[in-house]
Amino acid sequence: MVRIEVSEKSDAAMVLVLKGVPLEFANAIRRAALEEVPTLAVDYVVFYDNTSALSDEIIAHRVAMVPLKSDLALDRYRQPEECRTSSPPEGCYTSLYLEAETGPQEERVIYSRDLKPQEDPEVVPVYGDIPLIKLGPQQRVILEAWVRPGRGKEHIKWSPTTVSVLTHIPEVKVDAERCNLCRLCVERCPTKAISVADGRLVIDTTRCNLCRQCVSACEPEAIELSWRKDEYRLLIESSGSLKPERIFLEAVLQIKKKLAEFQRQFEEVFSVVGGES
Repeated sequence: MVRIEVSEKSDAAMVLVLKGVPLEFANAIRRAALEEVPTLAVDYVVFYDNTSALSDEIIAHRVAMVPLKSDLALDRYRQPEECRTSSPPEGCYTSLYLEAETGPQEERVIYSRDLKPQEDPEVVPVYGDIPLIKLGPQQRVILEAWVRPGRGKEHIKWSPTTVSVLTHIPEVKVDAERCNLCRLCVERCPTKAISVADGRLVIDTTRCNLCRQCVSACEPEAIELSWRKDEYRLLIESSGSLKPERIFLEAVLQIKKKLAEFQRQFEEVFSVVGGES
């Protein structure tokens, strides 16, 4: 039976324990969270003026890598596939505007909060304190950044996650009769997952990375290390564009869509083959 439990959760990250889930499906969710969940990001930048020390290309790259809020705004925009094929691309684009200049004796750092929405007030940078440009005296930059939906497999700027990691859940058994509390395993453990309390070894399996240093350090072979079958820990850390729980749900939905499309094409192919025979 499939079970999903939330082990840890914050605004930025979430750890899920997947039970009764095959490794292939669990890894598909991990990859979909990185590559398939659509978000909003800057697609291209139009410069009207730039007298700063940075070239247009460098500024455009820095602006494009700023994560944008996509939780509510994404529901209003078309899917990336539709935006690439539709003409005109209605419902695909919105824009941010930046205009800044300095006086004769002034220096100024331009931050991501200086990117102002023109059409959709909900499409704004997630973090306002990302430095973009430093202007010297009497310098100016004016640009318009066009935003559209995309996926991480197209470019990392559209990925909603900074980390998406799937790990085994360790199974650690300590033979109390063989363990002489020599503490070598405590010293060798790189993640500090092993400690001694009340005269016995205490294992924190959430910190164990299955490196087996404890097993090799234990001369009496008192420690047995393995992992649970069809049980995994999935860490999803958000860039801020989408909440981690929505990233997980959207990843599952993207997999369902792909499976439905695969089934449709499979039935179509075999209906043609059956008709010909």
